[in-house]
Formats: sequence, C-alpha cells, structure tokens
Amino acid sequence: MRRVGIALLLVVSCAPAAPDNASVQRDYAERRSLVEVTAEGVVTSVLADESGPSGMHQRFIIRLAGASQTVLVDNNVTIGQRAPVALGDDVIVHGEYVWNDQGGLIHFTHHDPAPAHEGGWIELHGMRYQ
Repeated sequence: MRRVGIALLLVVSCAPAAPDNASVQRDYAERRSLVEVTAEGVVTSVLADESGPSGMHQRFIIRLAGASQTVLVDNNVTIGQRAPVALGDDVIVHGEYVWNDQGGLIHFTHHDPAPAHEGGWIELHGMRYQ
C-alpha cells in the first residue's frame, strides 16, 4: 500500500504589510482614526508601562522615517508580546492608528484573541512581536 502525504497551507495574508509613512501623515493631517497602518521609524522615547482596562501596555514613541511626525506606540503586553525596544532602534509597527494632536498613536500591535480585529505586530531587529 502506498502512502501519500498532502500538506495544505492556508495563508491569511501572503505578503507582510509594507511601511507607508505617507498614509500615517495623511491620517494625521485629516484627523482620521481607527485605520490600519504600517509605520516605520526610530524609537525616540521609551516610556513607563501603563495599566489600562485591557491590561498592561508598553509605551514608546517613534519618529516616522523621513518625517518630523512622532507617534506613540501603545502595545498591550497582557495580550501580546513585549518588544525589547531601546532608544535609537529602527522599528516597523502595524496596528490601528488613532488621531491626537501630538501625532497620534498606534495600538492593537498584537494578535487579537477574539479575533474581531486585524492582528498587529512590532518588528525589531528582524524579529516580529505579536
């Protein structure tokens, strides 16, 4: 009797989202919120963790590559993984953008256990934290 192995691979998204800082800058200029973005930048501040209703959040600020705009990254480490960022690190962040007058913030930078929301991530030194 002959055995045949069949592998089935289901891929939700084939290509990773490419950074699009111009769209983040447009979202800021147009005061848009609740849009999925992928941003690339350098870490300019590492802030203290903050506790919220959905758990503990790692917080840091990035300056968008090629721009002066800064964005707060609000990463829920109760649900997702902590990214070991340091000042000067280059990162790529995928999540949901929320407008504020300081440049905005990106949250949902983790998988969604529900899953009712698109999963996000933080890429640092070639590693992806979800």
